[in-house]
Amino acid sequence: YRVAYDGGKLALTFDHAKAEAKELRVPSGRGPVLAAAALAAEEGRFDLATRSVALGKLAVREAVVEGLRNAAPQKLGTLEAEGVRADLGKREASVARIALSGGELNAKRTADGTIDLVDAVSRALPRAAAAPKKAEPPAEAAPWHFNVDKAEIAGLSATLRDESVKPAAVVSLQDVAVSAEKLSDDLKAPVAVQAAFRAAAGGSFKAAGQVVPAAPSADLKLELADLALKPAEPYLGAVARLTIASGKLSVDGRASYGKQGPAFKGGFALRDLRLDEAGTKNRFLIWKSLASSSVEATPAKLDVRDLALDGLDASLLIAKDKTVNLTRILRPAPGEEKPAKAATEAPRKPAPAFVASIARLRVARGELDFADQSLALPFGTRIHRLHGTVTNLSNRPGGAGLLELDGQVDQYGLARAAGRINLFDPTNFADVHLVFRNVEMTKLTPYSATFLGRKITSGKLSLDLQYKFDKRQVQGDNQVIMDRLTLGERVESPEAKNLPLDLAIAILQDSDGRIELGLPVSGSLDDPQFSYGGIIWKAITNVLTKIATAPFRALASLFGGGEKFDSIAFEPGRRTLTPPEREKLVRVAAILNKRPGLSLTVHGVWSDADRVALQERQLRRAVAQKAGQRVEADQDPGPQSTQDPKVQSAIEDLYVDRFGRGELTAMKDGFRKANPGQLPESAAGKVMSRITSLIKPPRELGADEVSRLKGADFYAVLFERLRAAEPMPDDKLQALAQARGQYAFDGLKQASAPADRLSLGAPEKIEADANAKELPLKLDVGTAGK
Repeated sequence: YRVAYDGGKLALTFDHAKAEAKELRVPSGRGPVLAAAALAAEEGRFDLATRSVALGKLAVREAVVEGLRNAAPQKLGTLEAEGVRADLGKREASVARIALSGGELNAKRTADGTIDLVDAVSRALPRAAAAPKKAEPPAEAAPWHFNVDKAEIAGLSATLRDESVKPAAVVSLQDVAVSAEKLSDDLKAPVAVQAAFRAAAGGSFKAAGQVVPAAPSADLKLELADLALKPAEPYLGAVARLTIASGKLSVDGRASYGKQGPAFKGGFALRDLRLDEAGTKNRFLIWKSLASSSVEATPAKLDVRDLALDGLDASLLIAKDKTVNLTRILRPAPGEEKPAKAATEAPRKPAPAFVASIARLRVARGELDFADQSLALPFGTRIHRLHGTVTNLSNRPGGAGLLELDGQVDQYGLARAAGRINLFDPTNFADVHLVFRNVEMTKLTPYSATFLGRKITSGKLSLDLQYKFDKRQVQGDNQVIMDRLTLGERVESPEAKNLPLDLAIAILQDSDGRIELGLPVSGSLDDPQFSYGGIIWKAITNVLTKIATAPFRALASLFGGGEKFDSIAFEPGRRTLTPPEREKLVRVAAILNKRPGLSLTVHGVWSDADRVALQERQLRRAVAQKAGQRVEADQDPGPQSTQDPKVQSAIEDLYVDRFGRGELTAMKDGFRKANPGQLPESAAGKVMSRITSLIKPPRELGADEVSRLKGADFYAVLFERLRAAEPMPDDKLQALAQARGQYAFDGLKQASAPADRLSLGAPEKIEADANAKELPLKLDVGTAGK
């Protein structure tokens, strides 16, 4: 130390010197003790004349806080302060840098929600003494002003054990780094902040932005990369009988806080998720990615404009009592009991405090195990290549999304689902049509052996299932069709009766080898005693037409075929075939190889129904674009509802663009006369989609237009008029027909049909209904390819 007197100034300094102490223990007087391996100070100066203090560096190494009540000792690591300046007279202080590094914090959340470290620190802080009665207020001193150029934490690790769930959840963070620049007593000044950490289980986090303490307000750019979800398993286990085998979460966006509260805008991706049933390794849910780049969230709502689900692999299992596996894996909330018998009238649910909505959910490359054991003949299969769209999802009371999904069963089977469903409360409302076509029945042998006591040798199954849920009441109108069913050897089963099944099948099968069963169901989910109506059987005695007029039917019978394939059916506006129709090409190719004297000519076709389908899809793209939805070229935008205000506005704008505002006004006036008080939309609404279309015979305004509008859907009428006016030249339809013919021609060649006896004819226009376009296959004698 040195005392100097220079020009009337007296200073106490230890410039270029070090002061160091070891093995320090500093009691707080309230329990906790600060212990440190060493305390070192460098380049200090105290000027008595100016009453200023300067310190080049102060370091506290290996600091530990001990004696915290009900909390473990906390390792603070090394605390350093550099460039410390203080003017006692002006009451001003500044620090160039404050840094804490290498610490290790441990905290525990108890079952009652108390965090031990937070509780211990709050107890250790000094409490303000009660002011004596009639005490004179102290004289106000000038406030201190301070400034910290940079404060940072680096190399910190933290572990939180949460015992409010069982088993306890443990979250460990490593390399925690936090920094703030330009800290001062001016709380209105923005502070630049940064934060980062690594999760011990996998994943990293970064944040950067600014905070204004006085507001308070914050604006931060967040980046969470591949955070492992396994540590969150206890939280999932508290609500569902599931375990997390894998999964990574990434988030990228901006988080803000202000007068309106917290908010987030950005995107997320949940990748490689696998959930297993608890206590087993049975897969419950898998997906490759669930992601969106258009998420907006506040404490009151969550809006997702576009959500993409890729690589789904899930199970949908319906038991005999109509319960779904999704509900069976959910754990009841504390004190919650199974519902008693259904009430005569379910109470209306209030609007949720938190509103979640998804404008569009796109599904791609999905796989789904589906089993319905509530049918008379239990059904189970695996659906792959599942894709489609669900729109307008919301947890608002009465909110129902539009569903449209397609998939493939085995090699040539088709699965399809369309309708309306409230995914947040499906048992309160759902109206879903499930279709399965061309499914191999040999896969159903486990069920036939159990209930019929026989194996299945061959056959094709088609299901048409109509499920309707209304306030936990179920109505179903199901149709089961079995083609060419052949039973095999007998299997002993205690549940099977010894019945003359071969005779029953012979009676039920029509001349085409088909059995049709009607299975109506009804009942309550709370009292699942569903009544199945009597089996409706019919025998159709159609005689095979002459070989000359139906050669393909004769050939199919000769070579063991059961399905007509003298024509290939395209769906309206589509240039590719469904899997069942592609199978026909394979069978035709096999017949050609077995009959070398035959040749085949394929003609691509189109009809007015194709024009309608292309016009509708083109118009739905225009409606989607007007509604603010991004739609790629030639992309099907998915189903649209005339009850959607954005869809209504888009239809009106397009109608004005194409027919004029006067025409729209006239339509509205006429509709109001026919339907007082029902504009702008009817109660029922209509659905515009590829599967459920709004195709109607075109109508022109006339003297009786008002009466014709009575009971109609106003926006459906506008949509149909716009559709009829969509430009769709014949050359585009001829190109569609040419593409269809080429597709079938190439499919036959790929199926090893003899190329020298194949030819592609000119495109043709045909008359066809609105369901399918049949591609004629014309047999001849000779070598068509030459």
